[in-house]
Amino acid sequence: MKISLSHWQSTVWDDEHRYKVINAGRRAGKTMLVTLKMIDFATRNSNKSIWYIAPTYRQAKQIVWEMLAEFVPKTLVSKRNETELTLLLKSGSKISLKGADNPDTLRGVSIDLAIFDEVAFFARWDEVWKILRPTLADNKSDAWFISTPNGFNHFKHLADNYVPEGEYKLFEPHTIKYFHYTTYDNPYIDPNEIELMKSEMDDDSFSQEILGEFRKLTGLIYKDFSREKHMVDIPTDKFNSNWTFTRSLDFGFKHKSALGYFAISPDQKEIYMYDGLYQNELTEYDIANVCIVKDAQHHITNPTADSAQPMSIEELKKYGVVFNPVLKGRDSVKHGIAKVSELLRIRKDTGKPTLMFNKQLSWVATEMEKYRWLQRKTDGHVVEVPFKKDDDAMDMIRYFCMSYRGSKRVRRQSRKKKLTYSTSSRFK
Repeated sequence: MKISLSHWQSTVWDDEHRYKVINAGRRAGKTMLVTLKMIDFATRNSNKSIWYIAPTYRQAKQIVWEMLAEFVPKTLVSKRNETELTLLLKSGSKISLKGADNPDTLRGVSIDLAIFDEVAFFARWDEVWKILRPTLADNKSDAWFISTPNGFNHFKHLADNYVPEGEYKLFEPHTIKYFHYTTYDNPYIDPNEIELMKSEMDDDSFSQEILGEFRKLTGLIYKDFSREKHMVDIPTDKFNSNWTFTRSLDFGFKHKSALGYFAISPDQKEIYMYDGLYQNELTEYDIANVCIVKDAQHHITNPTADSAQPMSIEELKKYGVVFNPVLKGRDSVKHGIAKVSELLRIRKDTGKPTLMFNKQLSWVATEMEKYRWLQRKTDGHVVEVPFKKDDDAMDMIRYFCMSYRGSKRVRRQSRKKKLTYSTSSRFK
């Protein structure tokens, strides 16, 4: 199999610095580059240990495992372990895929080449590096740090080659080289497709994900939101059996419980939050009462709630009201915010945003207009997080946007507790 490297991939490949920090936009070709590097190193050298470390074990498998199987000729493979994600070659060299989510599992071996992929998204980077740095000492082994940016976190510090709390360099200057490439640098991606992404993404997301720019995510979070564009009269006459209907819930008691009902068009070009509830001091019984009344309007699929409240979800099931816990992962808040931002942008084909809200639900607009980034110092690093005040509706909408594409029909649970149905003004 003949494979040609792009210009930027060849530049990185030929560089002789021990440490390489590679900042590359999405789909720039970084995964292909590191996969080929590991294979080349393992086949050219005998009895070497090569580690590929991703933010989680699952991601390590998803990102490069199948690519390794595709590019390594079977005649060169001695043993392939699907469970441990290791590939032993006949040269005696072994390629191992690891997750950084449990740093203690990374102890105790000598590594001849370390590839840290999507390093900006390592949740416990300082622990990972402290554990793995000694494993590179025996043979003065090389390490590659590759990622797209994720705000001004530890990957930015690697790019700048400094430690925030000290005045010394993280690496000796002659040992490290920083590279920066964008998605435009991949010659196999149509530039028109990149321009289309630019029109669909907010400026901060495009600059960070595609251009590989470090952005401070300060200020208003949903910059594209406006009452004029996003708060609308709901076109209920459009709703029919071809539409998908679902609900999302953020639990509260002292603060607001936020419940939203969403209608999704068959082509997913229109999504309306057509109904909802926003009130404090609601018990699970109260919420279930409201859901049963509102559910009667449409068949509800894939309802979603905050996975941090499993006992409340189970309590609702006893009343016959099902919510699936939203799947949260690494940086799920930022990824969810990016998804909401994408759906708030004006579409070229319809001239409207994908996601719109019933203008009667003014509390949605109020939270949208107040939802802002806050800088916080954590473990010596400055990170940007949403300001956690009056954000119940924002959490609920984010849960929906993280889950709606995987809609599956759910069966209503048999009610083990008797409900007294109510449409009292308390639930308006």
